[in-house]
Amino acid sequence: MQAEGTAPGAVSFANLWWKGRWLRDATVSINGAGQCVEISDGPRSGAPYIKGLTLPGIVNAHCHAFQRALGPWTQRAAGERDDFWSWRETMYALASRLQRDDLEAISARCYLELLRGGYTRVAEFLYLHRLGRERQPDADLAIAAAAQRTGIAVTLLPTLYQHADFGGVPPLPGQLAFVRSTALFLEDWQTLRGRYAESDAITLGVAFHSLRAVDIDVIASVAQSLQDDLLCRCLHIHVAEQPAEVASCIRQHGLPPVALLASRALLSARWALVHATHSTGEELAQLRAAKATLVLCPTTEADLGDGCPDIASYLDAGGYISIGSDSNIGRSAPGELRQLEWSQRLARGRRNVLATAKAPAVADRLYESVLTGGLRAIGAVVTGGAAAQPSADFVSYELDAGDWEQQGPGDFLSTLVFDAAAPRAQQVMVGGRWVIRDGVHAHEVTIEARYRETLRRLRALIREGTYYD
Repeated sequence: MQAEGTAPGAVSFANLWWKGRWLRDATVSINGAGQCVEISDGPRSGAPYIKGLTLPGIVNAHCHAFQRALGPWTQRAAGERDDFWSWRETMYALASRLQRDDLEAISARCYLELLRGGYTRVAEFLYLHRLGRERQPDADLAIAAAAQRTGIAVTLLPTLYQHADFGGVPPLPGQLAFVRSTALFLEDWQTLRGRYAESDAITLGVAFHSLRAVDIDVIASVAQSLQDDLLCRCLHIHVAEQPAEVASCIRQHGLPPVALLASRALLSARWALVHATHSTGEELAQLRAAKATLVLCPTTEADLGDGCPDIASYLDAGGYISIGSDSNIGRSAPGELRQLEWSQRLARGRRNVLATAKAPAVADRLYESVLTGGLRAIGAVVTGGAAAQPSADFVSYELDAGDWEQQGPGDFLSTLVFDAAAPRAQQVMVGGRWVIRDGVHAHEVTIEARYRETLRRLRALIREGTYYD
């Protein structure tokens, strides 16, 4: 058996989903850079033979890894009306207590679960950038360490966050760990450039928390200053997640969020817009026309009561979508696809909403869409839309992933997405190297122990009732 982390050169798969169709007993040849260079028929003698269902790994295009610790703490009503804004207070309480080791421990556990959930790459939307009482600027180091320990590939998105609401409302106490000036943000960016310029596992982009947290003129200025920086692969922003945000944006600027970005010619193929939950059809058309990517986080959007955008027309017209785990209340790529379709069914009152006459199998259509869209969201595509470097990222699900063996290939993905309750990848390869083999990760015992100890300590601190340092 291949040792964990070893690049195998070639791998044979019993059932490989590739470019929209299932291949039986296909062999993938992998070069020293961890890229797929050839796919041939038949198993190869001496190559590992992977049973089960194998698919290209998905990009998780939106993640706040530290929020993995929040799940059970936010499922008790904070008052008569519990919503996103009350959930946010608990998130602030957690963020204010995190030290670098805490963030690393939580992120490593989160990333390990994402790997088991079918993701091989993650875009870390990092607005928690200064940690502990001393406000040390080392959050990125914790994320990098967690990524290295787990083997997931990370696109690090240092995030600009400056005020509490439109019009420059001063930040709330719980937001102080997120806030920095434009000058400091750009200074920190240069530090990250130097730190990760030669890294294969960590790539860089930039994020703006939201239009309520960063003024549109500042967004335009920073985006312009990074326009020709080749290390800045993408630009991300939260938009229109809550009706109150949309209403405030209209009061301040006369336009809702996506329309405002479009009016300033800020949308392009480099941009990924997260949520867009309460955007209009016209705004989604603007997003599509700009070839920007819509990042949907269906499980988080359901958990927070955000709602769901009407994306059928957007998708039918060729709009790009990707998925993310966001608050990490869910860590499964098939689970996000299931929730995406189910949310549309609940909102529209019919079934198979995101199917078309040419693509009647919803699971197949969505998997192919988010596979491409995820790569676009992290800047891993060329102008024509193909992967710039086809990375050997694969996830394999075995016998416990539903009753797929009793189905024909045309229903394999439908089984995985809609029939398998909680599919866990048993074999995971990232960039041509094994990170999980036969269901086992080399560091899972240590990762689990550190996470549990961190959670116990943080829970005790939060129970003290003093949230902000």
